[in-house]
Amino acid sequence: MKKDKEISRAEKLAQKTDDFLGSNRKLIIIILVVILLILAGIGVGVTVHNRSVSNRYEELYNIEENYYNLMSLDEASEEYAAALTDFESDIDVFVQDNSVDTYLGASATILLAEVRFMQENWSEAYELSLAVAEAHDNDYLGPLNYINAAVAAENNGNADEALRLYTLVWDNYGVTCPEAPQALFNQARLEYTNGNTDIARSIFEQLTSEFPNSYYSAIAQSWLLSY
Repeated sequence: MKKDKEISRAEKLAQKTDDFLGSNRKLIIIILVVILLILAGIGVGVTVHNRSVSNRYEELYNIEENYYNLMSLDEASEEYAAALTDFESDIDVFVQDNSVDTYLGASATILLAEVRFMQENWSEAYELSLAVAEAHDNDYLGPLNYINAAVAAENNGNADEALRLYTLVWDNYGVTCPEAPQALFNQARLEYTNGNTDIARSIFEQLTSEFPNSYYSAIAQSWLLSY
């Protein structure tokens, strides 16, 4: 008897389900179509996004190729002047869509900074390197470009700014970044130039202690021996 009741309940549930599906057939179809369209839209969106990213990397690759081509040309030639104009134009367009706080934008900006270094345009090399450094303060591009900005600043006659940036690299990143020995060495060198010999000696000693196998440590050791 109990089994018959269970069958009866199952039949009633099935009937209610059939009734619901029958009366709401159009609504259910519409919902399913909407879901399929959403899923299809997501698929298309992902594809378009991936294609967009791929295209941007391809553009960066072309810019890098143009950079290497530019470096192989005679700077006094007309061909170099034309290639430089095209290179700068491509960079300008590229960074409009890829800001300096992105990897792509930073990479393009670094290439332009390298060209400015080659041209000994220290002012622009400083500005470009500093822009990348500040935008990537929390990743490996930060200390590298702070160092580049410091080099450009010193070559531009601004030793105080160079000292600030070398000091910043050590204070902010310490032993964790590959540029630390270079930052310490140049910090000590500029302190010595400023007449702060005791500070310079202390920094040189720190350098030889923290990075005994570094090239800069070897130079610092020579300085300490002759002090």
